[in-house]
Amino acid sequence: MNIDQQATDRVMKARAEVILTRRFYGVLVSNVEPVLSRQFPTMATNGKQHFFNPKFVMGLNKNHLGRSVSPEALIKGVQCHETEHDARHHGTRRGTRDPKKWNEACDYAINIDLIREGFELPEGALIDPRFDGMSAEDIYRIRELDEQRNKPQPPPPPEDEDEESEPESDEGNGDDEQEPEDDESDDEQQGDEPSDDDDADDEGDSESDGDEQSEDEDGEGAGGDDDDSSDEGDDDAEGDGASSDDEGDDESSESSSGEGDADGEGESESTQQSSGDPGMCGEVLDSAQDATTKAEEDIKWERVVREAVSIAKAAGQLPGHISRDIERANNPGQDWREVLRAWFTQGALRIETWNKPNRRFVGRGLYLPGNQRDGVNRVAFLIDTSGSMDTIALACIKKETQNALDDGVIDEIIVIYGDTQVNRVDTYKTGDEIEFDPRGGGGTRLRPLFEHVETLDDVSLIVCFTDMENSDWGNEPSVPVLFAATGYPDRVREYLANAPWNAPGIDVGEH
Repeated sequence: MNIDQQATDRVMKARAEVILTRRFYGVLVSNVEPVLSRQFPTMATNGKQHFFNPKFVMGLNKNHLGRSVSPEALIKGVQCHETEHDARHHGTRRGTRDPKKWNEACDYAINIDLIREGFELPEGALIDPRFDGMSAEDIYRIRELDEQRNKPQPPPPPEDEDEESEPESDEGNGDDEQEPEDDESDDEQQGDEPSDDDDADDEGDSESDGDEQSEDEDGEGAGGDDDDSSDEGDDDAEGDGASSDDEGDDESSESSSGEGDADGEGESESTQQSSGDPGMCGEVLDSAQDATTKAEEDIKWERVVREAVSIAKAAGQLPGHISRDIERANNPGQDWREVLRAWFTQGALRIETWNKPNRRFVGRGLYLPGNQRDGVNRVAFLIDTSGSMDTIALACIKKETQNALDDGVIDEIIVIYGDTQVNRVDTYKTGDEIEFDPRGGGGTRLRPLFEHVETLDDVSLIVCFTDMENSDWGNEPSVPVLFAATGYPDRVREYLANAPWNAPGIDVGEH
C-alpha cells in the first residue's frame, strides 16, 4: 500500500471516529470534503475542502510528542482544529491582514479550547494562556503591537538638521567611501516602498500581479512560458519537499487528484496558495474573494453550527467555548467607522428655516420649519505622537477621515501633532489629500494639544487619536471630544470606560 492510500485511510478513519464520538465536531467535519494534496505542508481548509498532505499525516506517530500518543488521536486533533476555523468564519474574516500572521492568530484562538476539550495536537501547536478567550482579531492586533513596540526605532533627526545635512555631505573629508553606500541604501529603500504598498493593497494576489507587471514592462511574449515552468517547479518543491523518496507514489497521487479535478477540487487546489504553517496544525485559507460569496459562506456555516449545537446539546456534548462564541456573535460591537462618521456629521451646524419646510409633515398639511446647514464644519484632529502609537490604526482612521472630507461632511480638518508639546500643525480643506505624518516619541502629555485647540476659531469637534496612556489631559475643552483609542484591547476598553470628561470613545485597533 503506497503512502497516499495509507494517509487517506488514516484520515477517513479519524473522521469517522469524530463523527461517531464527538457530536458537535462530527457535524462540522461532515460538511467538508477531504482532499489529498501536496500543495500544503500540513493541512488546510477553505471552508469546503480539507486538504491533507500524506507526508504530514504519516509523520504523525506516537513518538511525535515524545510520549505515547497515537497517530489517530493527533489526526483527530488537527481535523477538529481545521473545522474550528470553519465554524469561526476565519476564512471570511481576514480582510487585508497578512495571511501567515492571521493563521497564527487563529491558531492561538483555537488551540487552547481544543486542549481543554481533551484533543491532542502536534508538537509545535501555538498555545499562549494570555490569549485565552480572545478573538483572532484581538490576538492579531496584540501580536502586531508587540512586534511594533519591540522593534528598535531610532528617533528621526529634527527637521532643521535635515537641510544642513546635504551641504555637509559635499565637503566629504574622510567620509567619501561611506557616501555611495548611504545613497545606495536609500535608493533600495525607496525602491522597496512601492512593493510593500502593493502587498498591503492586495495580499492574496501579490505574486500573480507581480508576474503580470513584469511581463508588461519587459514586453516579452515568452514570459508566460517561463512563468508556467516556474510554477510547476514550485508545486513540485512544495509537494515533495525537494525529495525524491516518493517518486513511485506520485503517479497514484496524481490519479487520485485527477478525480478531484473532474469534480472541481483541482481548481480549488490550484487557486489556493500556502502561507506556511508554523503551528503544525493546519492552515486556514480564504473561503472566498468577493463579498457576495463570503456572505454565502458565512450563512452556510451559521446554519451548520446551529445544527451542530442542537445535536451536541441533546447529547450533552456541547463544548464550553461554543456558548461564549455564540454570545459574542449575537452581541457584536458597533463598528467604529460608523460611530466616527456620525461624529463628523454632527459637527455640521444646522439651523431651522421656513425657506425649507420639513418634508416629513408636508404630506399631513402641516408646514413646519426644516433644517439646513449653516457655517463651516471644522474638525480638530489631535494625534498623539508618542513612541507607543499604532501606525496601522492611524492609516485606517485616515482613510475614514479622507472619505468624510471628500464627501463634504467635513469642510476643514486641522491636524495637531504632539507628545508632550505641540510639534506641528497641518490644515486640509475640501479637495486636499490628507497625509498623517506623526513625528515624536517619548512620553505623553496632551494638555498642550487641547489648549492649542482653544486658540482656534470656529472648531466644531475634536477627535483625539491616542493610546490613552496620558499623564495630563488638562481642562475640558469648550467643544465636544471623541477619543479614537488604540492599543491592547483590554487596556483600551478600560481606558475608554474611564475617559476624561466622560467623553465618548471608539476603539480603532480593530482593522
